Parts: sequence; C-alpha cells; structure tokens
Amino acid sequence: MKPVILKSHREVAAAVVATLCLSGAIGSARADAVMDWNATAAALPIAVPPVHARVMATMHGAVHDAINAIEPHHERYRFQVEAPASASKDAAVASAAHGVLTALVPSQKTALDAALAQSLANLGDERAKADGIVVGRTAAERMLAWRAKDNFDAKAENKPGTGVGVWQPTPPGLALGALQQLGGVTSFTLKSIDQFTAKARPALTSREFARDLDEIKRMGGRHSTERTADQTAMALFWSGNEIPQLNAIARAASQAAKLSMHENARLFALTNMAAADALIVSFRIKYLENAWRPITAIRAGYGGVAADPNWDSLLITPPHPDYPSAHCIAAGAVAQVLRDLLGSDEVKFSYVFPPGLGMMRSYTSLAQIEKEMEDARVFAGIHFRSTNEHSTELGRKVGAFAVANHLRPIAASRASR
Repeated sequence: MKPVILKSHREVAAAVVATLCLSGAIGSARADAVMDWNATAAALPIAVPPVHARVMATMHGAVHDAINAIEPHHERYRFQVEAPASASKDAAVASAAHGVLTALVPSQKTALDAALAQSLANLGDERAKADGIVVGRTAAERMLAWRAKDNFDAKAENKPGTGVGVWQPTPPGLALGALQQLGGVTSFTLKSIDQFTAKARPALTSREFARDLDEIKRMGGRHSTERTADQTAMALFWSGNEIPQLNAIARAASQAAKLSMHENARLFALTNMAAADALIVSFRIKYLENAWRPITAIRAGYGGVAADPNWDSLLITPPHPDYPSAHCIAAGAVAQVLRDLLGSDEVKFSYVFPPGLGMMRSYTSLAQIEKEMEDARVFAGIHFRSTNEHSTELGRKVGAFAVANHLRPIAASRASR
C-alpha cells in the first residue's frame, strides 16, 4: 500500500492551516482516543477524497479490531489479534492509528509521532500501556498488509469519448480521466462492487435532462446572474475534499449521543469504510457510464439549449465523468450509517471551511446536509441535478449495507465472562 504523496505547495499550505485549526478544536473538546485520532487523521494534508477515505477506513478498521481484541463488544472487522484483557485500550487505539497513518502518510511522521506521545503520556500503568501498544501495532500491520493488495495502484486505460453525451476531457486543463483504477479496488464492506447499481440516467431526449441542463447553465456558470450569494457560498464550502467535513459531522453526532469509546470505534469504522466503498462504487460506475460533464454539453449545445462556447462553471470541473457524483454518494453513505447507528436524522453541526479562513455553515439534520451537497454541486456547475440525487440514494444503500452486515454487537464481552 503506497504512501500518500502531496503534489503541490498549495495543498500542503491549505492542509497545514486545516490541521492547526482542527488541533485547536480537539484540545477544547476532547472525548476519547478514538475521537482524537479521527480528528488527527481527518486533518491530514490529503487533497484527493478517495485517497483520504481509504486512509481513514484503513486506520479505523485497525483501531476497531485493536480495541475489540482487548474487550470484545462487536464482531471483529477482519483480524483476530491476541490481547491480554489488562492491555490499555487507549494505548491500543493510539498505536493502531499511528501505525497506519505513519505508513500511509510518512510525510507527516513528525507530527504523528508527537500525537502518539501525547496520547500515551498520561497512561500510568506501564505494563498495560506496553501491551496495548503491541496490540495496536499488530492490528495496524495486519490491516496494512491486507490493503497493500487491494489494487489501488493498478493501471487503467484512459478511454475518453467524442460523441454526444460521452465524457471528454474538460477545460481548462483537458486532463485525462483521474483515478480510473479506483473502480477495481477491493472494497471494505461490500460483497461486490457491482452489488448496488445506480438509477438509469435521464435520456438525453427526456424532459428531465432538459430541465437539468437548463438549470445548471443558469445557476452553475461562473458569471451566473441568478445564483445568490448564499448559493455561491454553498458551492465553495463543499468545493474541496469532503472527507474532513463528513468526519466532523460524525464527531458532532457522537458527542451529542455521548457514545463510549467502543461505540465510537464501531461508528467511525463503519462511517469511513462506507464512505470509502461509496467512492469505489462511484468510480466504478463513472467509467462504465462515461457520461459527459455539464460544461461539455453547454459549450456544444443540446436540445433546446443553444451552444455557449464561452460558458465556464463556477468551479473547475474535476477530470472524470459526471455520473455518479462522488461527493453526493459519500455524503449519502455517511448520513445513512449515522442514521442507522444512532436512530435519528438530527445532528447539530457547524463547520468553517477553509478552516480559520473561510465561512461557517450550520446544519440541524443529515437530510439537510445531503440536500445541500446536491445543491452545491449544481451551483458549482459541475454535476447535473439528477446525477446528484441518484448518487445520494446509492450512497445510502452502501451505508445501510455496511451497518447491517459488519461490526454487529455481540452478546457478551470478555469482561462479563
């Protein structure tokens, strides 16, 4: 499993700001070791959402199996790890998280080493701490060995099209399709990447497609006169890597529900595995459907929409096909995991993006977040309305499957035997 490599100074600078701001938030609202390491991992400088989701899922899988090995509360995810009942669960969580993150994001080793030292500093029982460290390290090593063979680094052939309705490289960069191999990556929770299918896209001759095309031309253009300031803010808020925001939502929901560390280990493992799998499913379908982006359709003109060769989207269109929306499918998966685990759609959540520099947006429900994500991708000019709605629905299926089939509570823990 190859480490994450930063590609630009801009990515590094933005992520450093995010890390500093989020570190301050952690210090003022500490909960448990699982929550702390979730926040640390979510703030890492990883710009590409599927890459970040894979890192988070790998880490939280190891964390869950480490703490669960010491005191079983749920089905183990994948690995049986030998662990004395007296081992420190806090040390196991920290060691597992640190082991995965330093392997996958080695550029951040110094900061991660400091975070590990802080996690271990106040654990007084040296034997219990040492045992916990071994348990966590073992869980991390086994997870990393498994994911090293997940096909993430496989090569894929680029097949852009030229016809009506078919994806083509988009301006300004005209880059070839990104992450084409992702649809062949081993999933974390699914039986098969193809077990859930998306709804059929609206036919190009349908009223639904005509509606979508007209809406995004009017509302998603860089120089739109109809999009409001709040709608522009919405598009910008969800413009980057959605994984930090989605994990912040999960932390807010966890804190409101007052979950235990074991419950958090389960919640964050399922949340991030579902998000990672939803993104794998998304890219699998993207390159099978190979659907054109709005900018291509609008510049060429189609149906009742006249060609506008100078039209630009508010945000630069990502270099991969339109259908499904990766942001919306991930949001749908995370929201459904939280609904199924916590039994409620309600969540009170506020977040500033970019951290320390941007705007704060606040929410009261998971459904509100899903709907805003759908709207944001339209107002950004990069996804059709139907694409977003179908993607949220598909993500919910992935999230529901993860909860129903993995990390289910067991009848008794070792402590009650």
